[in-house]
Amino acid sequence: MAAHGSLTATLDLRGRCTLVVAEPGREPRRVDVADVVELGRGDGPGLVGLDHPGVSRRHARLQATGGRLVVTDLGSRNGTFVDERRITAPTVLAPGSVLRVAGVRLILASPPAGAGTGTAGTAGTGTGAATPRPARRPILRRVIPAGAAAQAVEAFPNYLKLRRRVPANWWYAAQAAAVLAALALVATLLARPALGLTLLWRLAVPVLPLVWLLAPGVWRNSCPLAATNQLPRLLRVTRALEPPRWLREHGYVVAVALFLAAVGLRRPLFDHSGPASAALLAAALAGALLGGLLLKGKSGWCSSVCPLLPIQRLYGQTPFTVVPNSHCRPCVGCAKHCYDFNPTVAYQADLHDRDPRWTAPRRFFAGCMPGVVLGYFLVPAPLFPLVVLASAGTFFALEALARVRASDLAAVYGAVAISLYYWWCAPALAATLHAPPLAWVLRLGVPAVAVVWLWRTLGVRRRFVRHTAAQPAIATALPLALHGARLADGVEVTFEPHGRRVVAEPGTSLLELAERDGLPIEAGCRMGVCGADPVRVVSGELSPPTEDEAATLRRLDLGPSARLACCARVRGPAVIALAPEPASPPVPPPAPPPALPPSAGPWSRRQRRLVIVGNGIAGVTVAQEVRRADPDRDIQVVGREPHPLYNRMGIARMVYGRSAMTGLFLQAEDWYERRGITCWLNTRAVELSTVDRTVTLGTGSVLHYDDLVIATGARASVPALPGAALPGCFVLRDADDAIRIRAYAQEHHAARAVVVGGGPLAVEGAYALHRLGLAVSIALRGPHLLARHVDPPAAALLTAYLTARGIAVVPHAPPAAVEGTDRVRTVALADGRRMSADLVLLCAGATPDASLARAAGLEVRHGIVVDGSLRAAPGVFAAGDVAELRGTVSGLWPSAVHHGQVVAANLLGGTRTAAEDRTPVLVKDIGLDVLSAGRRDPLPGDRVVTGEEGTTYRRLLYTGDRLVGAILVGLPREAPTVLAALRS
Repeated sequence: MAAHGSLTATLDLRGRCTLVVAEPGREPRRVDVADVVELGRGDGPGLVGLDHPGVSRRHARLQATGGRLVVTDLGSRNGTFVDERRITAPTVLAPGSVLRVAGVRLILASPPAGAGTGTAGTAGTGTGAATPRPARRPILRRVIPAGAAAQAVEAFPNYLKLRRRVPANWWYAAQAAAVLAALALVATLLARPALGLTLLWRLAVPVLPLVWLLAPGVWRNSCPLAATNQLPRLLRVTRALEPPRWLREHGYVVAVALFLAAVGLRRPLFDHSGPASAALLAAALAGALLGGLLLKGKSGWCSSVCPLLPIQRLYGQTPFTVVPNSHCRPCVGCAKHCYDFNPTVAYQADLHDRDPRWTAPRRFFAGCMPGVVLGYFLVPAPLFPLVVLASAGTFFALEALARVRASDLAAVYGAVAISLYYWWCAPALAATLHAPPLAWVLRLGVPAVAVVWLWRTLGVRRRFVRHTAAQPAIATALPLALHGARLADGVEVTFEPHGRRVVAEPGTSLLELAERDGLPIEAGCRMGVCGADPVRVVSGELSPPTEDEAATLRRLDLGPSARLACCARVRGPAVIALAPEPASPPVPPPAPPPALPPSAGPWSRRQRRLVIVGNGIAGVTVAQEVRRADPDRDIQVVGREPHPLYNRMGIARMVYGRSAMTGLFLQAEDWYERRGITCWLNTRAVELSTVDRTVTLGTGSVLHYDDLVIATGARASVPALPGAALPGCFVLRDADDAIRIRAYAQEHHAARAVVVGGGPLAVEGAYALHRLGLAVSIALRGPHLLARHVDPPAAALLTAYLTARGIAVVPHAPPAAVEGTDRVRTVALADGRRMSADLVLLCAGATPDASLARAAGLEVRHGIVVDGSLRAAPGVFAAGDVAELRGTVSGLWPSAVHHGQVVAANLLGGTRTAAEDRTPVLVKDIGLDVLSAGRRDPLPGDRVVTGEEGTTYRRLLYTGDRLVGAILVGLPREAPTVLAALRS
C-alpha cells in the first residue's frame, strides 16, 4: 500500500491531516496522515497500529485529500464511530471530530496551513514533494465564493477552535472553590438555616439566569455539580460506561421533571427549610458524583438528568460571551447536540432535529417557562402545575395555529420568562445586596438585554438554517439536520413496520423521506418507470399517480393501495407500509408445448409462438403486455443472465452494499410460471434464422417462432487501451460486474481506484467505490463531468459535491494505458502523468449487442435498424438498447419500457409508433440529484433562465413560452413539474 499514491508529484491531490490518538493507559500521541492509511492491530506499511483488543486487524481506512480526512469502516466487528454515531458510509471528519475505534479515540486537529500539498507524514505514504493545488480548485471557488468553504466549517466553531482566554489551571481552581463553596453551603443550611437560605435562594439562584444569558460558559466551567461529576474522570477512577438507551433518549425529560418539581416545591418547602434545601443540594452533588463514577463524559449528569440542564440550554443558546469548555478534553462524544462541544448551535440543532420525539420535550420546556415564573410568584402552590401546563399549551397552540417556528417561539418565550422573573425577584436581590437602585436597574435592564438576546437568537437560527441547507450531507462533530429548515410547516409520515415517524414538508417524495431516515428501501430510475420502490399506502393524502407510475404498477401486478415511493409525494399526514400488497395472482394459461430438440422435424402447432431474446426490461415488458391481452399465446423468453429481471440501475449499490442481489429483483421467482411463460435463464441464443424462423440456443435446443423480439440490450464498451485486460480492470454493466468488483477489492485489499470516464455511470461508479472505502479519482478526457448532458456551472456544483467527499476529479486527463505486471498498478495519462491504482473502472459507454442480428443478415449500423413500429424485418422486432430508431440508440431504462409497450401493441395487431426519445438523464444514488432533460444547447431566439443558490442550480431553456430543456442540480422536488412541462 505504501507505494500507492493518488498521483505522481506532477499532480498530487493528497492532503495532510493530524490526528491525536488517545489509547487507554497510554499518553496521547500525534499521527500525521497523508494519502491513504488504515487503522488496525499490528504494524506494517500504511498502517496506524492501535493498542486495544477491540480493534480489528483491518478496522478502518483514512484518506487525506485536499485538506479533508475521510474515514471508512472496513467491516470491523465493533464498528467505527464519529462523534458517537456509527458510520455506515465514508464520512468526512470536521476539525475537532472524535473518531472512536473500539476503546481508542482519535481527534482530528485543525489542518495546518497549506494542507493538501501532498507532504508525506508519519503514517502517510506519499513520496512526492509539495505541489500547488490542482486545477480543480478554481472551479470550486467559482461555484462557492471565496471563504464559503471555510465558512461551512467555521460558521459554528466547536470548543477546540474557540479562543481560550483563561488557562485551564485557573478553571480547575475555580471548580475546586465552587465544590468547596457548595459543601460549605450545605453545612450552613444545616447549622444556620436562615443565612443558608438567604445565600441560596435570595442570592445565588437569582444571579444564575443572568449568568446563563450573558456568559453561560463561565457557569459550565465552574459549576460545582459539573466539577463533582467530572472529578472521577480527572482522577481516572470512572468506569466510563456507555449510557443506557433510555437515558440517552429520555434523560432530558427526567431533567425537566426534576426542575419543575424543585420549583413547585420551593414555596411550600425549600424556601423555608434549611435541612430540606441542604438535602436537595447534597442529593444533586451525590447524583453528579455517582453519574461521573459510572458513565463516560457528562452523560451521567450534566448532559442528561441535571435539573439545571433545560434552563441552561434555553438561555445559553446565544451567549454574549463564548467561553470554551474546560472539562471535556478529550471529548468522548457522550451526548447528542452537545452544548459543551459547540455552544453556539447545540440548541438550534436540538429544535431542528428530524425526530419529533427529540424536539417535543424541548419545545415543551420552552413553552413552560413563562408559566413557571407566573406560577411561582402569583398563584397558590397547588395551582402551579396548571399554570405551567397552560403556558405550554399556548406555545403549542401558537406553533400549530399561527405556524410560527418552534425555535423562534422558544426564544420569545425565554425572553418573556426571564424579563418576568427579574421583575419580581429584583427587589429581593437588591435588598439582599443592600443596593435598592439595583432593583430598577434589573427590572428595566434585563428586558432590554432580553430583546437584544432574542434578536441575536433569531439571527443564529437563520444562519443555522442557511448553513444546514447549503452544506452536503457530511458528518460533522455536531449532527445537523439537513432538512430542518421548516419542520413547523411539516406533516407527519409514519413508516411501517418500523413505526418510524418523520416530519416532512409537503411535496417531499416518500423515497426521499425513507432514504433520509435510513429506512430499507431500494431506488432505481426515480421517475416511476423501473418499479424498484413499491410501497403500500395504509392511509393518508398523497399526490395522484403519474401515467408512468400507473403503467409500472400494472406491470408489477400490485394491489390498488400500492404506490411507487419516488412518485408519491406527501400532501398530508400518512401511514406507509414499506412492503407492498400484491394483487391476486393471475390464473396461468395452459402450458405451451416444449421446445424441440435439434433432431426434431418441422413443428406443427395450434398456438402462435412469440420468442423474446433478452430478459431485460424491454423483453419482459413485451412478454407481460402480450400475456395480459392474449392468455393463449406461447411465449418463450431467453435470458443470458442467471437472474430474473432486476433493477439494473441499482447495481452500483452492489459494489458497496452488503445484501448482494437482495432487494434488486423486480419479479418473484415464479413470475414466469404463474403467467404460463417459459423462461430460459442463463441461456444464450447463438444463431438466428429469419428464413426458417428459428432461434438456436447454446444448449442445442431450437425454438421456432411466429414472431421474434430481439431485446439483447447492450454491452459495456471497452476502450482500446493497452493493459485493459489486466486483472483489476473492470466495466460496470450488469450485476455480475458489480459482484466481481466487490470481490476483487476485498481479495486484494484495494485502497485506490481510478475511474476513466465522465458520464453518469462514471459518477455513480466512482461514488460506489468511494462508499466501498477506496480513495477514488475520476480521470476525464474533457474539461468537466457530464459534458454531454449539463453545462459548466452544473458540472462545477457536482464536482464540488464529490470533492467535498474526498473524490478527486481530474480534468483533461485522457488515459493512454493501464499498467501493471500481475495486475493493475497505475494508469498512464496521455501527457505523461501517472495515477496509482489498485482497481480501474472503465466507463466508456455501451455498444448495442447486435451480433445475433448481424449474423442473421439484419441491417445493423450502431444498433439493429428499425422503423417507427420497431420492426426490423417481417415478424422480427427489436426493442431497448439494441434498437436503432431514427439513427439513434437510447440506452435508457424508460425508453426500453416504451419500446416494449410499442412492440407488444404491434404484436397484438396494433399500429403503434414509437415516440421520439425524450428520456431525461439522471445521476442518482450519490446523495445529490442531477437531472438533464430535453435540449441542452439553445438555438437562436431561445431564452435561457438560470438560478443558483447554495448547492442547488436550475437552467431552463425556452422556445417562446414552451419549455424545451432543463438542467436541475439538487432540486428533486422540482423534477416532476419540469418533466411534465417538457412532455406537454
